Parts: sequence; structure tokens; C-alpha cells
Amino acid sequence: MLKTVKHDAKADFLLEKGIEILWSKGYNGTSVNDIVKAANVPKGSFYFYFDSKEDFAVKAIDKYFNAHFAESKVLLEGTSINPKQRLINFYEFRASLLKGEMECKMGCMACNLASEMADHNEKIRTAILVKEQKVLELITSTIKEAQEVGDIKNTMKAEIIASFIEDAGKGSMISMKEMKSPEPIDNFILMVKEILI
Repeated sequence: MLKTVKHDAKADFLLEKGIEILWSKGYNGTSVNDIVKAANVPKGSFYFYFDSKEDFAVKAIDKYFNAHFAESKVLLEGTSINPKQRLINFYEFRASLLKGEMECKMGCMACNLASEMADHNEKIRTAILVKEQKVLELITSTIKEAQEVGDIKNTMKAEIIASFIEDAGKGSMISMKEMKSPEPIDNFILMVKEILI
């Protein structure tokens, strides 16, 4: 049991260090050597914890979503606030992270990897899609709830509204990184608040 705990802790540490590199340099720009160097472990030990760089990336995606979606998920699920306001709080929270901590440079790690790897690696593409679908389902159900209580007057299917908002959000993150400016994210939030919901 102790070996499993130690094994998991070391794998988690490698993921933590590697995510930072994967996020900033992308999949092809990140080597196993970069990851072990950042974690200060011998290169050979990497393969004790991960089958391959691809396996590492899939596990990094899982860890990324678990860590970064946890707080914003609470915003969507909190029943003490009306559903439309929960959606606004959710998107404003995500925007504040992009503009604040990430200084309009990082974007979403999953979006970055999807842009880079969707055509080249099925396991990575699928890992991202599965997680994104879970996020989309929660957004969709919150939109439906808001429509049912009359908070959102837009009568389009909740699934279509949610998908469009998420797709537009991805596009605004790309523009934000290109421009190194919060303007695309600010425009996105304005559209979400004033037109879509």
C-alpha cells in the first residue's frame, strides 16, 4: 500500500511539473527530458510512472480538468443563486483567471493541446473531448434551468446555446493570446451577457 501511495505521489508531482511545460510549450515542444528536468528526477524513472509521453499527456489532461474545473463547477451548481447569474458568474470567473493569473498569455491548456494534436493523436483528442463534454453538459443543464424559470428568454435549444458559447470562448482565447490583450475575452463576456443569455 505504501508503495502505491509513494508511486501516486511521485506521478502526481511529475504531472504538476510537466503540466506547466505542456501548457506553455505544447505537446510537440515538450520533451520527456523537459519534464524530468523540471521535476529533478532521472529520465529513466519517468517510464516507471508513465508508459509514454502520450500517456503522460492524457493523465495531465485529466489532472488539469480536475484542478481547473472544480472551482468553476461549484459556481454552476450553487442553487442559492438563480441559474442565469450562475452562468454569468461561471464565465466571469474563467475570464478573470485568463486575464489575471495567466496575463492573457496561456489560454486553456486543453484548447491549446486540442488545436495542436486533434488531427495527430486520437488518445489526446478523445481525452480532451470527454472532459469538455462533461463541462458542456453542466452548462447546458444550467441554461435549461434558466430557460425553465424564465431567466433566459432565448428559446433556442440549450445544447445549441451552450455549444456556441463554448466554441466562441475558445476562439476568444486564441485572439486573446495573439493580441496579448483582454479585449477578445471582454467582448466574449459582453456577448454572453447581453445577447446569448
